[in-house]
Amino acid sequence: MREKITSLINQEFKRLQIFTIAVLVLAFFVLVAALYFINNSVLGIPFSQWIPGIAITTFLFLVATVIIFTLINSAKERVDINVNQEVKEGTEELEATNRRLKSLQDLASTMRATLSFELVVEQALDACKEALIDAEISRQEMVSTVFLYGNGGLRPVETRTVTGRDLDKILPGKKGFIAKSLSEADVLISKSPAQDPELSQLVSFRNCQTAVCIPLRAGFNIFGAMVIASKVPIKFNRSHYDLFMSVSDQAVIALQNARLYQELESEKQRLIDANENARKELARDLHDGPTQSIAAIAMRVNFIRSLVSRDPEQAMVELQKVEELAKETSKEIRGMLFTLRPLVLETQGLEAAIKTVIDRLVETDHLNIQFNGGHYSEILDDSAQSVVFSIVEEALGNARKYAKAKLIEVRFWQEDGLFVALVQDNGKGFDTHDVNRDYSSRGSLGMVNMRERAERIDGSLRVESALNQGTKITLVVPLDKHSRRNSV
Repeated sequence: MREKITSLINQEFKRLQIFTIAVLVLAFFVLVAALYFINNSVLGIPFSQWIPGIAITTFLFLVATVIIFTLINSAKERVDINVNQEVKEGTEELEATNRRLKSLQDLASTMRATLSFELVVEQALDACKEALIDAEISRQEMVSTVFLYGNGGLRPVETRTVTGRDLDKILPGKKGFIAKSLSEADVLISKSPAQDPELSQLVSFRNCQTAVCIPLRAGFNIFGAMVIASKVPIKFNRSHYDLFMSVSDQAVIALQNARLYQELESEKQRLIDANENARKELARDLHDGPTQSIAAIAMRVNFIRSLVSRDPEQAMVELQKVEELAKETSKEIRGMLFTLRPLVLETQGLEAAIKTVIDRLVETDHLNIQFNGGHYSEILDDSAQSVVFSIVEEALGNARKYAKAKLIEVRFWQEDGLFVALVQDNGKGFDTHDVNRDYSSRGSLGMVNMRERAERIDGSLRVESALNQGTKITLVVPLDKHSRRNSV
C-alpha cells in the first residue's frame, strides 16, 4: 500500500517538474526575445553590449531553476512522509476496527451457538480486552473479571489473571465506582482502583492504575458488571466506549436468553414433577377408593353366590348392599373423571362446572356450600375460566379435607377492570407462614399450584387464614387481558 502511494506521488511530482521546466524554458526565451527587441530595435544598442545582460539573466534563471527544483523535491518528501503517516495511522485504525468488529461477530456467533452464559461472558471479556491491546497494553498488564449478582452480592464468574482467594470474594456492589456504574448504567473509568472501597478488596487489582467498569444492565434488570484494569495508565477514546457499550448490550441479551432458557428448563421440570405427582395422587386415590370398592363388590358377590341356595332372603339383602356400593363407586369414578376432564366446563361454562362440583360435594360430604355471582364468569375467556375452575375446585377440596367447616361460600364479582373469585370457609384455619415454610419438606402442591395457575393468566392469589378463624382465598384476574370480549 505504501509503495503504491509513494509511486503515485513520484509520478505526480515528475509531471510537475516537467511542467516547471517547460514553463521556465518558455519564460527564458520570451525574456531573451523581449531584451533583443528592446535593445536592438527600440534603443538601437549593439548586440555586443547587451550580451553580459543575457549572461546574467541566464545565470539567474539557472539559480531560480535549482531553487525551484529543490523546493519541489523538499515538498515531495514532506508530502510523501505525511501521506504515508496518515495512511499508516488510518490502516492501523482500520485494522483495529476490523478486530473489534470481529470480536463483536465472534460474540454474536457465540450467542447463536450456545445458551451458556459462561461462554458468552468469556467472549465478551475477550472482546473488551482486544480493544485495550490495540491501545498497546499487553495482556500481562491487564486484570479482568466479570461479576454477576448471586449469593447476596457480586461474585466473579469469569476472570483473567485473577487467582487465589480473589475468586471466592463477593463484593456488595453498594459503593465505589462499580456501584456508581451500575446505578448510572454507563461505562465509568477509575484512575485509582487500588483506593476503591470495594475493588481494593481483591488483591489482583491493588497494583492497577486504571480500571473501566462496563455495566451489564437492561432497564431495571441488573445482571452484574465487567471490570478490566491495567497496571499502566490507559487513555480511552470514543471508539473504546462504543465497543464497551456494544459488548455490554450483546452480553445482556445473551444473559437474558440464558436466564429465560433456565427458567424454561425449571418450568419444564416443574411440569414433569407436577404430572408425576398427579399420576401418583390419582393412583393413590384409585387404590384407596374405587379399587377397594370393586374388591369389596367381588367379595360380596362371591358371598351372595353361597347364599342363593341356602338363604335367598339374606342374598337379596346382600345384593342391595352390593348395588349401593356399586352406585357409590360409580359416583366416585365419575368424580375423578370430572376432575381429570370437566366436560361441563367445556360445554356449559364455568358457572355450570362450579355448580357440578358443589352438588357433588353436597351429595357426598353433606357440606353447606353457597354459590353467588356465578353469572360473572361469562365475562372471562376460555383459558381464564379453566384456571379459575381449577383454583376454586382446589380450594373447595382443601376445605373439604382439612377445614371441617360448617359453611363454605363461593362468590364471583367484577370490580372495575378486575374479575374476583372468593372461596371462604368458617373452618379451623391454619398458620399460613408455617405452611409456606414447610412446603418443600412436605412435598404438598396445593397452595403452590393455585398460585402458579393464577400467574399463568396474569392474576394474583391471596390466602388469608388463622387458627380457628377460617380461611379466605381471593383470586383476581385482569379483564384487559382475559375478557371474553377481547377474545372475540
